[in-house]
Amino acid sequence: MSGRSATRFFDERDEGASGERWLLTYADMITLLLALFIVLFALSTIDKKKYQEFKTGVVQTFAPHSEPIPGGTGLLQQTSLVTHPGTTKTTVPNPLVNLEQRIQAALAQAGVSQDATVTLETRGVVVRLLTDKVFFATYSADLGPVGDRVVDVVGQVASSIPNPVQVEGYTDNQPITGSGPYKTNFELSAARAMTVVDRLAGPDGVAPGRLSGIGYGDTRPVVPNDTPAHQAANRRVDVVLLGSTPPAIGG
Repeated sequence: MSGRSATRFFDERDEGASGERWLLTYADMITLLLALFIVLFALSTIDKKKYQEFKTGVVQTFAPHSEPIPGGTGLLQQTSLVTHPGTTKTTVPNPLVNLEQRIQAALAQAGVSQDATVTLETRGVVVRLLTDKVFFATYSADLGPVGDRVVDVVGQVASSIPNPVQVEGYTDNQPITGSGPYKTNFELSAARAMTVVDRLAGPDGVAPGRLSGIGYGDTRPVVPNDTPAHQAANRRVDVVLLGSTPPAIGG
């Protein structure tokens, strides 16, 4: 065999071998795709019994008082905050609502519900005393018989709970005239607030450490001081049973 013929023979053999190398790459790709489809198929086929056991274990471990959201997503929710179809909604009890109801019932039983209003605010339960009904005179800080009864009813309820009690005095915008002991609306409002504080701490037995009094004068009217009726509404004392327990001293 001549040298030229031998060279042509080996060139043709090498060309045939390299021309079939793409088959190896193609075969590898097919194999990988087959493996991928097998994995996907395996993931799509779930043993319902094992899945239920797994779900139950997760619920009991991380949220023993919760249940999965309907629909099979496996997410958790608190049963006390969610309404399911055909069930009654369960809400978290608000202790302030119960406190408001207790005070209203106690005022009604004592026959003085018309002499005070009870409202629920974000900060707590507010018992509003209109000063024209509970104090002796316009510029007086002494409680009258009705005022004593109203404050005593509030004190009986307040003495049975640990919440702090804040007493706030307010006046209308009319300047104080005459030779009385109080020269300004701030003095009068503060004196009336402290009179209620003393009543709560004394005969009513509320712990003094839970009580505080403040006078706002005419700085926070609930309505404009443009009529005698509005001015009367602004002359008030609010007994606020706050919605949190008092902080520890020095804490």
